[in-house]
Amino acid sequence: MSSGKPNDEMPPELIEFLAGGRLILGCTIDADGAPYTMVMNSAMATNASTIRFCLDRRTHTLKNIAADGRMMLEIIGDGMIYGVRGAARVIREQMDNAPIPSAMVELTVETVKRDLPSGVGVTAPVFDWGPLGSYMVPIEEKMFEEMRTFVE
Repeated sequence: MSSGKPNDEMPPELIEFLAGGRLILGCTIDADGAPYTMVMNSAMATNASTIRFCLDRRTHTLKNIAADGRMMLEIIGDGMIYGVRGAARVIREQMDNAPIPSAMVELTVETVKRDLPSGVGVTAPVFDWGPLGSYMVPIEEKMFEEMRTFVE
């Protein structure tokens, strides 16, 4: 995929990167029509055209998705940056395996563009639970498994 040229599916390197636990930026549209950003670490690609993630039931992002499902993700990995745009919707109101009351959201990919110019390097941001890791990591593993296997 050449820099900046949109496709309608994620390339294999992006699908592999989105196996869960990566820090990514999401942007929705708020009630005033303005961009609203958030950072998450729960996104995972289930195939070349679908990304699932969980959202705290109390977030503005979840309210924005319910009102207007248009969403953009910016994903920064080692040697890659991709912008992924699509339509997001809640597919499960309450997850069984999440650290806090959360909904499962699915983004249907509409366009994918490579945002890293050729010859430029970048390193993925790193997410670390710190002292909460021993508690959170087992919960996350169950959460990712629920997202991976959920069928509507």
